[in-house]
Amino acid sequence: MKLDLMTYDDFEELLNGPRGYYYEGRWEYFNKVLNIIKAEKINSAVELGPGLLPIIKNSDIILNPEEDFFGKPEYAKGEILKFDATNKNWPIKDKEYDLFIALQVWEHLDNKQSRAFREAMRISKTIILSFPYLWDGGEEKHSHRAHRDIDRDLIIDWAMGIEPTKIIEIKRTGKEFSKGPRLICFWKF
Repeated sequence: MKLDLMTYDDFEELLNGPRGYYYEGRWEYFNKVLNIIKAEKINSAVELGPGLLPIIKNSDIILNPEEDFFGKPEYAKGEILKFDATNKNWPIKDKEYDLFIALQVWEHLDNKQSRAFREAMRISKTIILSFPYLWDGGEEKHSHRAHRDIDRDLIIDWAMGIEPTKIIEIKRTGKEFSKGPRLICFWKF
């Protein structure tokens, strides 16, 4: 499969769209993820909860069957798989994908991150996850609770003790709670 990667022009369309405020400050980590993908030999990919546009536009997509506040792509070039990623036994064959991606999603998996990591590891040869990193505050919104106090130890716990092959730290991109530092972790198995 020839990868159809998100471009900066695609990103600008997101910024100018109805959820533009959500995407402000995200190019900094999207670009780092794209650089990791370009450096690897990727022929197949699946992305969990990509919002309005997957980072690989022709990847397969995993969506929760319930409506997602952050939206889903208006059109999908790859297959859309609908299931709850917190459940065991994802309906995907072993090592079906070269890459599994979940950007700013993992913290929302209801304390079932290790279970999901085991499944992501089973279905793919590499994994890229991004996390809110060392965020504090955010008490004003219930939805912000999942983003607080995520450190490297917690990420390694979620990854069943498996250290990432590569870690990239992204500095704060704005003063708002949702623009705090992020950590990109890449695992290669």
